[in-house]
Amino acid sequence: MMSESIQKEHVISCSRLIPEWLPFDYQGDTLNFDLDAGEVISIIGPDYSGKGNWLRTICGLEDQHDGALYINGLNTQSLSATEWTMTRRKVAYLHEDTALLSAANGLMNVLAPAFYHQLDKAGNKQLLAEKALELLEAIDPDIELDILPAYLTKDHQYKIAIARALLLEPDVLALNNPFVHFNPDSKQRFQRFLEDRIKQGLSLLMVTHDIHYALSISDKIIFANRENLILFDSAEAILECDIPMVSQFIDTSRAR
Repeated sequence: MMSESIQKEHVISCSRLIPEWLPFDYQGDTLNFDLDAGEVISIIGPDYSGKGNWLRTICGLEDQHDGALYINGLNTQSLSATEWTMTRRKVAYLHEDTALLSAANGLMNVLAPAFYHQLDKAGNKQLLAEKALELLEAIDPDIELDILPAYLTKDHQYKIAIARALLLEPDVLALNNPFVHFNPDSKQRFQRFLEDRIKQGLSLLMVTHDIHYALSISDKIIFANRENLILFDSAEAILECDIPMVSQFIDTSRAR
């Protein structure tokens, strides 16, 4: 048991965070939240409202104008190049069209970053390949791993990118619009996989248009548009919100 004088670090912690990309006259709230192991935070809002920029800023991929961002207790503004390389591995960011290596088959696409980070030095290449295959089997056993990405469906390409990211054992999976290429059956299978990983302690940050799923899975929800940012500490809180721009967005999205 940990001593009471030792506090567990949050996986990600934002304090008065304002991204660099926001307009100079931005009058909305700053971002303040803690993300712990196994928690889910969804970012929702109208199209073209900067949700992806907020997500990338939270991951440390876009500059911040003000405030502080901590990943596993480390301030991202004061890291050395080596510390930043190690810290970045803990937050895996994937866009809906994250690219794969065009001249490598599915399995090699999953393994390449792990070889780059020399994860095979901790064990051996055979064990790493077995782990990659186990991941891919859990995500979708129907993926053809011996062909090039150009011959795979978009959802299978994305699932390979997910396996590639998870093989590096991140603490956080940050997904920007993850379900856009999925048919209903494929999406449901992938969502079940995500939920299993969350139960094992993986944290999830997600920009999504699937409001029903965001409401069902999220511990906290961020509503964002160009002028405002509102953090809700539960799905119930956003459903009970009487701010017109929020309630109208939720009602319209749930009716689709």
